[in-house]
Amino acid sequence: MYKVYVKTDAADNVVSVNSEAFLPDPVPAGWIEVDEGEGDKYHHAQSNYFSKPLMTDDGKYQYRIADGAVVENDVSPTLDELKAKKRAEMAAARYAAEISGITLSGAVIRTDRESQALITGAALAASHDENYSVTWKAKNGFVTLTAAQIIAVAQAVRAHVEACFDREAELQTAIEAAESAEALDEITWEA
Repeated sequence: MYKVYVKTDAADNVVSVNSEAFLPDPVPAGWIEVDEGEGDKYHHAQSNYFSKPLMTDDGKYQYRIADGAVVENDVSPTLDELKAKKRAEMAAARYAAEISGITLSGAVIRTDRESQALITGAALAASHDENYSVTWKAKNGFVTLTAAQIIAVAQAVRAHVEACFDREAELQTAIEAAESAEALDEITWEA
């Protein structure tokens, strides 16, 4: 017969489990006896006593002591945790949409961050010289752009990026207003 002991934190969460077979005699202070029995479950309690790990992947304790007995904690995510996850999901969706590119007059224009910077630089040059032109590599090949076309491309890219951020801001407001997990599930990038 082996006794099983646990240690808890200040909130009575089980932070460690062990068998008397592996604890000094007498058992040190702070260890609480919770069960006894035969077999590996009791003898090798560290890896066999509980059906789940002591902690979830996101750092929540799965067991606690309540009224002298080990009980499972409710480790389901809180509404605030679900909102944080949804905010991150929408930020990732915005970024994916932002860098997905646009089609302008048949040319597929890249909108990744580096391309945005290059387009901004070209637009700045075009705004200072109406005769400026540039050979630009679009996703589907090279095009020659006049100053007016460069500025139009920059404005279209800027409008695209702003629309992506506007959509994310709109969704962030909906996330903060959500009052349940079900309401959060209904919030998606696609309108």
